[in-house]
Amino acid sequence: MSIDTIQKSVLVVCHESFDRSVLSGKNLLWLEYSFVESFPQDGFSAWRVESSSVPARVEVADGCRLYQGGFSQQALNRFFSDVLIGQSVTAVVIAGLCGCTVDLPRVAAIMGVPSLLILDEPAEDLSCLDNSTEHWLRDSLAKCQLIIPGYPETPQQWPTSWIKPASWGNYEKLEAVLESLAVSRSDHVGYGFDYSTYEFCQRDHPLLKTMQWGDTTHFAGCKRVLDLGCGVGIFLDCLRQQGINGVGVERDPAIAEYGRGMGLNIIDADALDFLEQSGELYDGIYCSHFVEHLPFDVVQKLIHLLAQRLVPGGVVVLAFPDPESIRSQLLGFWRDPEHVRFYHPELITALASSVGLELEWSSYDAQPHQVVPFTEKPTAVTDINKLVGISGTGDQESRNNWFQFIMSKLGFISLRQFELLERNLREWSAEVQKVLEQQRLLNEQLKQRTDSLWDVNKTWAWNDNATLKLRKRAGQHVK
Repeated sequence: MSIDTIQKSVLVVCHESFDRSVLSGKNLLWLEYSFVESFPQDGFSAWRVESSSVPARVEVADGCRLYQGGFSQQALNRFFSDVLIGQSVTAVVIAGLCGCTVDLPRVAAIMGVPSLLILDEPAEDLSCLDNSTEHWLRDSLAKCQLIIPGYPETPQQWPTSWIKPASWGNYEKLEAVLESLAVSRSDHVGYGFDYSTYEFCQRDHPLLKTMQWGDTTHFAGCKRVLDLGCGVGIFLDCLRQQGINGVGVERDPAIAEYGRGMGLNIIDADALDFLEQSGELYDGIYCSHFVEHLPFDVVQKLIHLLAQRLVPGGVVVLAFPDPESIRSQLLGFWRDPEHVRFYHPELITALASSVGLELEWSSYDAQPHQVVPFTEKPTAVTDINKLVGISGTGDQESRNNWFQFIMSKLGFISLRQFELLERNLREWSAEVQKVLEQQRLLNEQLKQRTDSLWDVNKTWAWNDNATLKLRKRAGQHVK
């Protein structure tokens, strides 16, 4: 099928094995991926292997072939949204539905770009999917403007109730839809800036899930947890997998709708308004990367409202950038256009204490921040070239005496020569001991300097974020 008549670009997302001749035309952008079994254990699920052009070729962790796993499978979202933000894309064609491509029609929808799907056979047995994965798949299929079978048997393997009959088509209809979109979207010049969606696109969901998974341990035994400013609901999904009931609050309706498409319970509301107006109580509240978006007086109000919404004995977990993290200060914090200021964990702890929330655990205390002095220049050490050398004198005199020389070759030496050798050995041994002692002192100086520099270097290893677990005092009532 030729798409030469289309003036705007069409983004095609496909596996490396996809037959590109099926779609031809000069206005195609290609985002190609391949699955790899060996990859770095850095929390990410996909890695760009070509940086010279956008879009590029991407390697994806092999586990992302399958559907089940939710946010962990969304390996291509970050690369996909980068293209939609930076290019004038008329439509998206997704060739094949596997774990890493399931979410792409939903991402396209949130960014206002129509998606068309070439549907292949299921990546796994659909009858064995859990409810949340089935909900996710069905929502993704519903977001596609057109679905065409990759081969004749494909429709028989997908439940007819999952796909609206009007969505089915063929390659001829695909071409007609793309041409129609090119005309109707002739003024489309790329995705406009919107903070919530920008934030959504800049985050890697598999990495965030890995990072937030450990925070679920703070809510062990909780019956109902509120995730305030939950975004797409990654932490809610972590709670769900731990069997903990969670409800989220998200101010952006599009982001909230996206999270509900994952089968999550998310309410559209401003976080502070929700806390003020809701009469619900929770035995756990999670508030991640929210306080740094607020001025101090609003943070005071937030902490007070959090205490009001907690049952006595309930826990609230706050996570926010650590102002003592060099990486946060230099590399991350000011990338977000809505960040207002850093808050020190000791300040937040003091505010919390004033409304009856006692500090139970702090990542700041768990990783002590040792500050050490350092100089512009490294401490001087002994010049190794000035160490005393070993000067073996040898018995030159005996070499000048041919008779003694020949006798020494035969293994015979005089008493005088023996005494000379013995003296030389003692002198040489003393010099060796002196050099070894100087070498020991030099090694000690180098170790002290290295340890000092390493203490300075360790300041880069402090956690980027501070996490506080606070518990409401039993019998505490906050007005």
